[in-house]
Amino acid sequence: MNREPKCYVLGNGVKFHTDEIEFLSYLKIRKVERLSVFELAGLGAKGFKQWALIEPFCYKSDLFEIASYANESQIGYDALNRAWLLNTLLVVRNHTQITSIASLNRSWNDIKDLDKSIVVQATLCDYHVSMIDSSALTNPTIDQEDIRWISTYFEIANVLANKNEKFRYALNVINSWRYCVDLRSAIAIVWAALESIVDVSSEITYRLSLSLSSLLKERGESRITKFKEIKSLYTLRSKVVHGSDIKIAESEIALAGSLKLLFELITYIIESNKMVTQTDFTNAIFL
Repeated sequence: MNREPKCYVLGNGVKFHTDEIEFLSYLKIRKVERLSVFELAGLGAKGFKQWALIEPFCYKSDLFEIASYANESQIGYDALNRAWLLNTLLVVRNHTQITSIASLNRSWNDIKDLDKSIVVQATLCDYHVSMIDSSALTNPTIDQEDIRWISTYFEIANVLANKNEKFRYALNVINSWRYCVDLRSAIAIVWAALESIVDVSSEITYRLSLSLSSLLKERGESRITKFKEIKSLYTLRSKVVHGSDIKIAESEIALAGSLKLLFELITYIIESNKMVTQTDFTNAIFL
């Protein structure tokens, strides 16, 4: 099968020790040399009208590209969105500063050598002027455990996203919270994803805390501790969302804790290879 990459997605915000990491035969990440304004302008001359918007990234030292290839599987995301899914799973692994900037049909390392006959297809991806910095969840370097986990579970996440709207929505939230206008908005959408999965409509604080703690922890002290943590987080969430006067530090704690909970739940779902249902929560509580 032809293994020419379908797209190369330029990104930054994460480091790795080798020049290239192969997660799967059709999905790789490799370092990109610093780009010049003149190279980007060359893309502009070939039709990439938004080239000037990515000029600030020329000066970054941690540029990379995700090379997404054709894949035998007909299920789930196409090549471009598989690159997005890799970006999202790296956020789940606490690489919260990673971002995908623009997609190209040629390697970003080769743009200075493009001749006139080459047709350029380029588009902006998750381009944003600013990003919320959750320092408590920022791991700057991809390690061997990240590589092992993503290589093992990437296709499982891809199939789950294809089959389940709530899971797909949670993945979107895992990416998009970073681009909210403020901490309140970020906390609100994180809990929207959590509540969508747990799906409770009454006595929300107690039942949501009980359901999640029972699913994620074995019976005993660890479950009780988790229950109290989630209940406290939901109380903070309510204060933030309803406009209570709380300190920025409290909002930062609420965001970090809420994200950790969402990451933990999504990791549980992926590693279980099934979307959780009300039956799963009920069994976790009573069995």
